[in-house]
Order: sequence, then structure tokens, then C-alpha cells
Amino acid sequence: MPWLLANGWNYDDESCLIANIVDESTSLDEVWESDEFDFKALPDEDQEKLHQIFEHLYL
Repeated sequence: MPWLLANGWNYDDESCLIANIVDESTSLDEVWESDEFDFKALPDEDQEKLHQIFEHLYL
């Protein structure tokens, strides 16, 4: 959910997958090590959005 909100509710397949992985994960490591999606391949801007979301959810 936070990922969709951060992206202006961009409800495409990739955003939904990212939102589900972030929502179901219990740690940062679990997200970054996901077998479902290569988060490290995201553009820098998107990685920064994820870091901001993680700060609010996991810290």
C-alpha cells in the first residue's frame, strides 16, 4: 500500500508486485532479497522512495 501511495496509486503489475512484497515482508533484508523482484535493478529514484517507506514501516 505505501508503495502505491508513493507512486500516485500507479496500479500497474510491477507496482502491485512491489506493494505486495513490501506489505508481506517483515524485514528490510526480506524485501531486498526477494526472489520475486530484483529491487536493486530499480532506478535510483524508486530505490530512494523504498528507503523512505522502509524508514516509516520498519524503524
